[in-house]
Amino acid sequence: MHLRDKRRFDELVRLKGMSQRTLAQRAHVTQAFISLVAHGRRGVRPETAWRIASALGVFTEELFVASPQEPPPRQPTGGFDRVRFSKRP
Repeated sequence: MHLRDKRRFDELVRLKGMSQRTLAQRAHVTQAFISLVAHGRRGVRPETAWRIASALGVFTEELFVASPQEPPPRQPTGGFDRVRFSKRP
C-alpha cells in the first residue's frame, strides 16, 4: 500500500500536532520509515497502514491505496500504427 496523497498526510500530521517521530512512536515504526513512506519511497503492509492511520485518527482508506498510481501508458511515436502498416510475410 502507498500514500494516497502526500499533502493530505502532511496536513494530518500537522493538524494533530505531531512530528514524524511522535507518529512513528504511536504507530510502532521508526521515524525513518515514516519519512520514507511520506516521500513515496516505501510502501507499507496493510497492518502497518492501519497502525499509521489509527495513530492519526483516520480510516486507512483515507491515507492509503492498494497500489501506487501508475502513469498512463506511453503512446507509440512515429506518426502511424506500425503493426497495422507492417508487411505480411
